[in-house]
Amino acid sequence: MQHPANHLKTTRLAELAQALVAIPSVTNQEHEIADWACEQFKAMGLANVQRLPVEDSGDTVIGWIDGPAQGPTLMFNFHMDTFPVCDGWNSDPFTPYIENGRIYGLGAHDMKGGGACALAAVEAILASGIELGGRLIVSDTTDEENWSRGAHALIESGLLDGCQYCLIPEPSARATLTHGARGRHVFHLVFRGQACHAAYDGGVNAVVDAAKVVAHLEEIDLGFDERFGMGGSLCTTGFRGGGTLILVPEEAHVFVDRHILPGQTVEDAAAQIEAVIRQAGIVSTCELTWDERPTPAPAPYLVPADSLLVQTVQRNLEREIGQQVTLVLQRSVADTNHFAVHGGIPTLVCGPQGGNTCQANEYVEIDSMPAIARTYIQTAIDLLSVRN
Repeated sequence: MQHPANHLKTTRLAELAQALVAIPSVTNQEHEIADWACEQFKAMGLANVQRLPVEDSGDTVIGWIDGPAQGPTLMFNFHMDTFPVCDGWNSDPFTPYIENGRIYGLGAHDMKGGGACALAAVEAILASGIELGGRLIVSDTTDEENWSRGAHALIESGLLDGCQYCLIPEPSARATLTHGARGRHVFHLVFRGQACHAAYDGGVNAVVDAAKVVAHLEEIDLGFDERFGMGGSLCTTGFRGGGTLILVPEEAHVFVDRHILPGQTVEDAAAQIEAVIRQAGIVSTCELTWDERPTPAPAPYLVPADSLLVQTVQRNLEREIGQQVTLVLQRSVADTNHFAVHGGIPTLVCGPQGGNTCQANEYVEIDSMPAIARTYIQTAIDLLSVRN
């Protein structure tokens, strides 16, 4: 019996990536690619292929290679949706092409190139006839770029119960392994003052009070993690109130995007904003709420560096690329946060390299893909204790 990696072909990786790019799958428009994924999973020979409905989106798709019930479970996951087409493309974003060792097309790097790596790894495992000592789940989620409702459909289905490990081929820098992520919370501040005619003294201007608070938000200590050379972040993403009527505006709204580090909590971040409100000297009242969304917020997480999952993937990736791998923290959020925090599954990101990610002329580097696929193959063998 040949090792599964011997069944892996670079041409197949490129073929799968191009097939995925060629199917438009902007967030909430993933129905066609969900059909493709479902048929692909069945054609590969995965067991119990299922479609999980996701409101306003295409279905999340799941299947698996079965193993002994008492064995461990590992999941390869990737998402099928992309951001919308932006200006500046030199070609049709849905007509992939290869140039200078790169596959160009919308979502090529985030994350259809990574999805191709996961699929090709599974194909190679199945083609080898190797028997795993545990279950290997393969899942393709929708709505990742929005609310991660596809990931929560998986979590809530119960199909991930007992899953111990998760690998996701999101875009990665070379020789890095992402073993955690910052969390993201969106705060909503509602200021209420008192209206009066704008030509006269009086009233309480909610817009002015909101501006005072916004001006002081940048003074918040966002924290800094020396291990990753990264701090938290804060960005005022929305500000509205008043208009052209001759009135002192009585209401204003501010929206604040806040990324927090592992070890920080949303309650701590809220307390910091509340302290700014108290110190800003405003007359308006202010109501602070956060995370008004249909799924739980993506909280921060960190998989211990000395865990079996991290040590296994790091070792296998280092063997494939021939250099030391650095453990890093993901700057923003993804389905990774949801599987790790709300699903309780230790989750790592290990994906191919590329560029112009989520921009015009996005691409994935073809020569970075085989090492990722082989890393996934060997990790499945190592963690799922192949049966003799």
